Amino acid sequence: MTSPDPNHHAFLEQMEYDPKPVLNLDGYLKPHIPAIATRYRLMKDWQARIDQTEGGIEKFSRGYERYGLNVGPNNEVIYREWAPNAVKASLIGDFSEYH
Repeated sequence: MTSPDPNHHAFLEQMEYDPKPVLNLDGYLKPHIPAIATRYRLMKDWQARIDQTEGGIEKFSRGYERYGLNVGPNNEVIYREWAPNAVKASLIGDFSEYH
């Protein structure tokens, strides 16, 4: 995924990462600190995007309450799927009389 902000990568490089807690757990990870720091920065970036676009990780993680098969307030079964590039979607089963 690319960022619309041309300074985005420079911003990520400036994010602070303190390797001390990782190294306290396992000093043998020292050669891998650059990779761990990169993954940490990417995780923080995704966390900020989820906060901004989805209303936070708590709300984002509760997507199962809206998507998939759910029973509505009047005992109706509702199916929702997020498929932004889909051209066609089908739900097939005994209930649909599809042959």
